[in-house]
Amino acid sequence: MKLTYGSSKKGDVSEALRNISEPAALFFSVASEDMLERAASEIERFFPGVASIGGVGQAYIGKNFFDAGITVIAMKENIKVVADVLEQASVMPVKYIRRLENAIKAVGGERGKTACFDICSAGADVRAVTTLSDFLCRSGYDLAGGTSNSAAVACNGKVYRDACAFFIFKNLKGKIKSYKENIYIHPEGNEKQFMVTEADPKDYRIRTLENTSAEKVYTSELGISRDKITTQTFRNPFGHVCDSDTYIVSIKGVEADGSITTFRPANKMDFLTILSMGDYRQVVKDTISRIKNDLGGAPAVLSVNCLFRYIMFNDEHYWDDYLAEMSRSFSHAGMVGVGEHYNTQFVNQTMCCLAFE
Repeated sequence: MKLTYGSSKKGDVSEALRNISEPAALFFSVASEDMLERAASEIERFFPGVASIGGVGQAYIGKNFFDAGITVIAMKENIKVVADVLEQASVMPVKYIRRLENAIKAVGGERGKTACFDICSAGADVRAVTTLSDFLCRSGYDLAGGTSNSAAVACNGKVYRDACAFFIFKNLKGKIKSYKENIYIHPEGNEKQFMVTEADPKDYRIRTLENTSAEKVYTSELGISRDKITTQTFRNPFGHVCDSDTYIVSIKGVEADGSITTFRPANKMDFLTILSMGDYRQVVKDTISRIKNDLGGAPAVLSVNCLFRYIMFNDEHYWDDYLAEMSRSFSHAGMVGVGEHYNTQFVNQTMCCLAFE
């Protein structure tokens, strides 16, 4: 697959599309939700019938980063792709599962060569990922994607609220594989786990860990004051232990009763750890090596990086180096999202991607 792009800081869609020709699919991002409808309809007018999805957030391709106006990432060559949408994503997206099934049939789904990339409305992640992954993973198809920084997403020229827009890709020349990059580790010699003993998953609220307020456990373990909690998550997020893997749970806020709100729900009897930042430069190199080893070199990588990762990398003066590191090895493009999707899981503070052989 080949990636090209166009952008306009002014939000001029015609300018952003000027150097794009014969795309098989278009993934776009805009700086604000009020730009979404016009962008979607104009892209459809310029390229009628071409699969397109989009949302709100910053974008990147190669070494270039875009945080204003509109950015369009075009994909073509050796791929077959269909775009569609699951509506009512936070309530009952399964009502629209036939759209996913039909998209896979349309590309001629084949295990190892077919995958899904999605972008969903903020707050719709849990049911959207569950619905997509239930069908995809049973059929042997990978999933990667993330969350728009808005209540709406676009698909094929239209805007949908509370929805999950998706591409189904088939690689006509090789494999497609999903990857997850976690830059956080268990502190050396301390893999302590805390059972969630009281929680309100619908409100993304953890009330108690081991029958003690979540606030007290977190501050005591790290030796910090209450007012540091919301910024400490950049270095010490929660980790949800699931089988042999750990999925990141970012902290959103702390409440008067000592409960902690998060960007991903936790359920009663889940086991959480408090993670520490690892050697992120080495982790990125390891991810690149893993993709190359698995696929023998991947011409294209389409990714979603968490907003918190972007902020942290920026604070560490590493974001530009990160984009450069990825672009030295792959044709790399994607979006900064407010949540990430990897196969069966909705995660935070992570990079998730599809790599095309």
